Amino acid sequence: MTKTPSVEPVLRSRLLPRISSRWLFALTSLAAVISAVARVAGQGSAAAYSVVAAVVYLAIIFSLFSLLFFLVRGVSLIWYAPPPEAQDGSPFAADQLPPQILPPRDPKE
Repeated sequence: MTKTPSVEPVLRSRLLPRISSRWLFALTSLAAVISAVARVAGQGSAAAYSVVAAVVYLAIIFSLFSLLFFLVRGVSLIWYAPPPEAQDGSPFAADQLPPQILPPRDPKE
């Protein structure tokens, strides 16, 4: 007869990412610094305005690159068909060489 454990094992959740308090505090601190700089920029500081413009520029570029990446990925999932020799599996799994452009030479020759 096997004993049942008194405590169930903790399984890692696959649905939600783990967010620690340390990560959340760092994100909150970063948001506080950005909002303080934005407030100073609103009061007319040229240096703070340039920092805010740089952060906004980076955010726009990142979102644009993300949008283009997912657009191209969606198009490639629809129309891309891998060549038939790529679907055979790994050429190294059956101890055979991959397709060669030039046949290998015997090193003794």
